[in-house]
Amino acid sequence: MADSGGRTLLELATLVGATIEWPIGCDEAKLGQTVVLGLETVDRANECDLTFVGNAKYARHLDSSRALAAVVSADIPLGDAARARVILRVKSADHAMMAILERFAPPIDLPPIGIDLSARVANSASIDPSARIGPGVFVGANASIGARTTLFAGVSIYERASVGADCVLHTQVSVRERCVLGNRVILAAGVAVGTDGFGYRPSADGRGIAKIPHIGHVVIEDDVEIGANSCVDRGKFGATRIGAGSKIDNLCQIGHNVEIGRCVVMSGLTGVAGSTKIGDGCRIGGGCGIADHLVIGRGVNLAARSGVMSDIPDGATWGGFPAQELRNALREIALIRKLPEWHRLLNPLLDQTKAR
Repeated sequence: MADSGGRTLLELATLVGATIEWPIGCDEAKLGQTVVLGLETVDRANECDLTFVGNAKYARHLDSSRALAAVVSADIPLGDAARARVILRVKSADHAMMAILERFAPPIDLPPIGIDLSARVANSASIDPSARIGPGVFVGANASIGARTTLFAGVSIYERASVGADCVLHTQVSVRERCVLGNRVILAAGVAVGTDGFGYRPSADGRGIAKIPHIGHVVIEDDVEIGANSCVDRGKFGATRIGAGSKIDNLCQIGHNVEIGRCVVMSGLTGVAGSTKIGDGCRIGGGCGIADHLVIGRGVNLAARSGVMSDIPDGATWGGFPAQELRNALREIALIRKLPEWHRLLNPLLDQTKAR
């Protein structure tokens, strides 16, 4: 990732409070004039890039890297070859990377403050004067938009929906009627909040499928971020709720009346069926499927592709399909991989038995 303006090594070291380790023969006086033009991974960095090592298994790649300098976590040992460049030692390379990325990030081209002439805003809607309402936005009757919130092109806010302050809703987001967004919520392109839940029953005459009305809504609390094309269904009764600080990846499905706690991290392609409760601080890997009416405890870790069909206690680490304690799931996988060899060994014995 290049940045034409660049930043000096001294500026970046100061920004993250790094301790500087010098390569042999380095002219320390040049540190303030040495410019970093971009940020890149260890294996792809060139002579003008800064790179990052936050995991010991990647440290060996620094030996052959062309990077100008590296930000390295304090607990990661380095060999002599890796030290042929300036090393910025920090407590956590990941946290330092966040601060440096922010310094390099190009500005986002926001819609201007005010309401674009092409937007359609109901007379009864309440929009803070500091909000940015982009082209083609729709804001329905009695909806409200908070201070400094940005609605990019094509966003739809239905009647009586509420969007708090400092939110960013990217293109083609829809927030359906009566749904509530807190402050500093970020919704990526195509997110749908408040669609009807997936609720059907056989029709009374037995000849079709009848739709169950969903009269609830969605509450998304402060500092939640939801990735592109994810969907959050409205409650059948009451609210579907996503707790403050939670982060949901792309292409996730949150069913009706699901309750997600605070600071939950959910990776892409995960689906949560209706009325399931997920506790605070859970970490859910990609592609998980979680059945309905379950209770997932606080601080639970779910391995990718887990199929959850039962409640999980606080602090547990589960995986597999159907999901169970990860140690047991891994043991089963190891045994299954041995089946071809066991089959080869047992076949002659079985043939002998049949011959008798």
